[in-house]
Amino acid sequence: MGLFGTNVSTGIDIGAGSIKVVRVSPGRHPRLLSAALVELPLDQTAAISTDLRDLRSRKKIGRRNVVTLMPGKDLTIRSLTLPKMPLNELGEAVRWEAKRHISYPLDAAQVEFLIVGEKMEGAVKKYDIVMIAVEQGKVLERLAPFDESGIRVSAVDANALALRNVFRLRKIPDDVNTLVVDIGAGKTEINIYKSGSLRFSRCIESGGMDMTRAVSDALGIGLPEAEEMKRSLNVLTPPEHSQAVDAVRVRLDALLMEIRRSVEFYKTTYREKGGEGAILMGGVSLMPGIQEYFSRSIEGPVEIDQPFSILKCKNSLLEEFGSSAPRFSAAVGLALRKV
Repeated sequence: MGLFGTNVSTGIDIGAGSIKVVRVSPGRHPRLLSAALVELPLDQTAAISTDLRDLRSRKKIGRRNVVTLMPGKDLTIRSLTLPKMPLNELGEAVRWEAKRHISYPLDAAQVEFLIVGEKMEGAVKKYDIVMIAVEQGKVLERLAPFDESGIRVSAVDANALALRNVFRLRKIPDDVNTLVVDIGAGKTEINIYKSGSLRFSRCIESGGMDMTRAVSDALGIGLPEAEEMKRSLNVLTPPEHSQAVDAVRVRLDALLMEIRRSVEFYKTTYREKGGEGAILMGGVSLMPGIQEYFSRSIEGPVEIDQPFSILKCKNSLLEEFGSSAPRFSAAVGLALRKV
């Protein structure tokens, strides 16, 4: 047994722009043991396996209970309603339902599901289910850098389900719909949770990198310089005073339109209210003025996620990573997964 025992979990979130790693000791009061943030090059292909080996050598990655993410663009996540039946039969029924939603052969799919509720429709008892499907080849592709680095992955999870692990430890009232928007470098994920259960998930292949490219094109500068400038921009600055702000706002407004469309779809489909509050996370959520900017277009209060607030943390870790904590939300959720 190691210093912290075998229950310590490592969550590794590999995005288009960075690698986020946390090690957590679970329990009634989970403790953050370590964290690491590796920025990936913007203008060249990153050698992920090299970075993973370095993180392992620095003991940022444990030998056991390593959990990572599948990119949202590779996942098919759908809400289903099926008659109540034995679990083995339900698994087969979900697989046949998955066939209607995927573009590759069912034999090549890995299909998982969660029962998130039960209800009566007339005299029939039914399950509310979240189905997740992924092509097996995509999973192997995702795991390749870990294999090259000698890291054994215990589980692969979806971002939406990893974030659910974070919200389980937050004091969110029952029967409240919470809109969660994760804006990373290469994608934006829009999720809606109710009573801690995932009800809706959508991934848009647009994120912070598109904003960086827009600034680069507008000002005629390289991507590294554009990225540095983007991070310091206050999005509340009048666009007529800054070409860079104008370029970023165009991308933000397009994202906000997709978020509103997603909320309207959810309201229509489930005949419920939309999000009664929104939580932002990911690198873009750290841009100055972003919280107020989103508040102008989204119903209810908007907050920036602080995933370390649900963990016991050393002051030294908070001093080093506290300012970038919203980038670690998914990694924390992965580490909190029961592997």
